[in-house]
Amino acid sequence: MDPKVLIEVARTAAREAGREIVRRLDGPRDIRMKGLRDLVTDADLAAQEVLFERIRSRFPSHVIISEESPAPKESGEITWVLDPIDGTSNYAHRFPCFSVSIGILDVEGLVAGVVYDPLRDHLFAAERGGGAVLNDAPIRVSEVSDLMDALVGVDFARDQGIRRRVLEIMARMGPHVHSFRSVGSAALGLCYVAAGWTEAYFHGALAPWDTAAGALIIREAGGQVSALDGGPWSFGEPTCLTSNGRVHEPLARLAR
Repeated sequence: MDPKVLIEVARTAAREAGREIVRRLDGPRDIRMKGLRDLVTDADLAAQEVLFERIRSRFPSHVIISEESPAPKESGEITWVLDPIDGTSNYAHRFPCFSVSIGILDVEGLVAGVVYDPLRDHLFAAERGGGAVLNDAPIRVSEVSDLMDALVGVDFARDQGIRRRVLEIMARMGPHVHSFRSVGSAALGLCYVAAGWTEAYFHGALAPWDTAAGALIIREAGGQVSALDGGPWSFGEPTCLTSNGRVHEPLARLAR
């Protein structure tokens, strides 16, 4: 299937879900705990329904995987991987940094991705082999090569042991980098590397819907994606180290 058709549907769906999220932001909250530091809100479920309706109305045979619904047992040539609100903890606290993430896979892997920040109207998108854009303007990773000039994004896993590991890595990296930033939305953290706003981003435990769009956007913007230790990354790998490529190996050494 033509990736351009897929990505246009993803753009429309992400914007519609974003409007629903913003509409509910300042209203009464329905917040439930799914586990340690793991929240779901009424807005997550409402945004998911918007995405499902938009995608299924165009592609009823496609498989959809979403954070807020069980993974289907069937497989298909096209799979949509959704995070209706990436940054739910931020959203629940009304901290203004969250996004809608839509990744699309075919039999060869990641084929298209969209990440939408509805508060800033930032729509990051990429298709395999077609480059990456922000609101239709091409984006590229930064050209910073000196680690001391590198702004490094990081977010924190829910698991206590993984948090400790990430803090240990930050302690090793800290003397060698410019500074750290944590935005609380992994999808946006990845896109900020693609846009050249940060030089790197890493995480110790991500779900497939966190990275399905962002990893492709970084690669299409000229960046690099690996496992946290610098090893190969593929869809489903829970750790990630992403960068502009120029600072990747030094950061991977520190992470190891």
